[in-house]
Amino acid sequence: MIDMGKFWYLALLSLSLFSSVIASSNTYDYIVVGSGPGGGTLAANLAKAGQSVLLLEAGDDQGSNPNEEIAGWFFKAFSDPLMRWDFFVKLHSDDAITAQYEHLTWETTDGQFYVGTDPPAGAKLLGVYYPRAGTLGGCSTHNALIAALPSHSDWDYIAQITGDASWKHNNMQQYFAQLEHDHVVPPGTPGHGFSGPLDITVNGPQYLQNQTNAFKVLQATAQSFGQNPANLSNILTYSDLNNNNANHDQQVGIFGCPAHRTVDGRRVSSRTLVVNIWNATNADGSKKYPNFDVRLHSFATKILFNTNGAVPRAIGVEYLAGESMYNADPRHNYTANPGVKTQVFARKEVIVAGGTFNSPQLLMLSGVGSKADLKALDISVVVDLPGVGTNLQDNTEMGVSAEASQDFTSIGPPCTFGATPDDPCLPLWEVGQGPYIQGPLGAVMFKSSQAALNERDFMMFPLSAGSFNGYWPAETVNVVPGPAQSNFDFSMVKIHTQSRGTVKLASNNPRDTPLINFQFFEGAGADADLQAYVDAVQWGRGVFDSLNSTLGPWTETLPCQGNRSCDVKAFVKAQAWSHHATSSCAIGSDNNPLAVLDSKFRVRGTKGLRVVDASAFPRTPGAFPVLPTFVLGMKGSAAVLADANSW
Repeated sequence: MIDMGKFWYLALLSLSLFSSVIASSNTYDYIVVGSGPGGGTLAANLAKAGQSVLLLEAGDDQGSNPNEEIAGWFFKAFSDPLMRWDFFVKLHSDDAITAQYEHLTWETTDGQFYVGTDPPAGAKLLGVYYPRAGTLGGCSTHNALIAALPSHSDWDYIAQITGDASWKHNNMQQYFAQLEHDHVVPPGTPGHGFSGPLDITVNGPQYLQNQTNAFKVLQATAQSFGQNPANLSNILTYSDLNNNNANHDQQVGIFGCPAHRTVDGRRVSSRTLVVNIWNATNADGSKKYPNFDVRLHSFATKILFNTNGAVPRAIGVEYLAGESMYNADPRHNYTANPGVKTQVFARKEVIVAGGTFNSPQLLMLSGVGSKADLKALDISVVVDLPGVGTNLQDNTEMGVSAEASQDFTSIGPPCTFGATPDDPCLPLWEVGQGPYIQGPLGAVMFKSSQAALNERDFMMFPLSAGSFNGYWPAETVNVVPGPAQSNFDFSMVKIHTQSRGTVKLASNNPRDTPLINFQFFEGAGADADLQAYVDAVQWGRGVFDSLNSTLGPWTETLPCQGNRSCDVKAFVKAQAWSHHATSSCAIGSDNNPLAVLDSKFRVRGTKGLRVVDASAFPRTPGAFPVLPTFVLGMKGSAAVLADANSW
């Protein structure tokens, strides 16, 4: 029999302890874990609305780092050890397929990286390199800045499965408009915003000057879609890929490639949104938002719960204060830097925004996840929520590229990308000119015969004098060959890939990275996805063939190294890569046992806990999830503020 006197004594004691906690100086209305486009956007909005907010970021602020700031140096940002976290993942369940991957990463006996399939003796297989950002602003600080909205159907799908009409695309457009500072279309264009914090630009017309051969390829690209090649310059500088047209999901062709950067080539990221609020001052110099606290070098290890009620309530976060606490940080050192265990508390809510790998990891470490998996690692179960870490998705990627009989030139003087002190392109960037203020030549939207949702299912970005072949560490003991100056590449991103993977804990040590397997091209829909690639490759080959009389003969470099009779499906299956992970803490319907979140981002089975980042999408939104995740941060902050007075 329950001793009711003892029960009420313990309950009152718990309430007293909780009351003393929330009255402490280390307590805020909201704690947000992670400063990427979801969490950073949300934290800034909450602070701007007058709420008391603590934003925890495991990394530091690299906003003055030229690798982050210079738009044209994006490929340097992802490999910068001051900014990056290194994950090594599996793309397949079948190790025999994994073994064929040409850019496998190994650790040599002296602690260096080797990339390839013939490692030196004694090397340890790490897996497929998957860089993430470990700095203020998250992955919006080290990506290629491509800022494309998803399909309308991606928003409508969330409305459909949850019954929450606020997710319909026409409603979601308001959050994009609030966020956007558009520099592409005329002011007042429906569906756009012109005074928000996130600049959206495309390349200027000067970018194609002196690029005669590249211009010919892009004209042939336009011709293949029935667009007027004579109008190519206007298409690339004024076309609106982020339009709100009713037929948006069916529009194919070449467009200007939107990017989250200023017109003078400075990266704009969620760091920008955070710092603008964090550093805002009144006329007298006092802080405009004194209740906004940002703590850097603060690696979250556990969500704290009050479990005395009927439903566990998140009341705070435990974190390690210190630099490079996480195993993914290339500078980490467990022994020399154990960190300082610190606890902070939330009066209202804890909002997790650590990203697709780290949000499920933090939930599971805190006792929210599959009961069987947690018990196997001696983690006390707070909520049995088996969907945490499942439904992992990504857009697979592969290129169709070839070497022409002539080299492709690039705009302006020969750039050294900071390798020499007299880089002639850097002074140009400093005054808002030159190649460093630009990005990919354009955005190509393509619909294959196997489009999973009967809408466009590829986004490609053309690259002249180069090729994109995936990711591997920048410093290796072997030199990975680069592309020829005569190479032209259509780098292809497959939208709505149908495979599903997992994120699982490797141990109960929060400093260890999780076990990640994307399980690409497995299960239902795998062959259709591969056939879609065949269609896209055939389209690219057709563009090259149409230019045989001017730039040919061509030698194909991807997918089959000059052998057009090869098995494209087999090549793509073994060699495709990715870097747009989403959906590991997915929103879903009330009757879906694997749904982690409801339509308001609330973690099921808990109170005071939400997840607002790319892991929340039930399916990967479009080709590049960064802009949709910014929009998610806008909607998430609206959802949180709607409940702000209910606590």
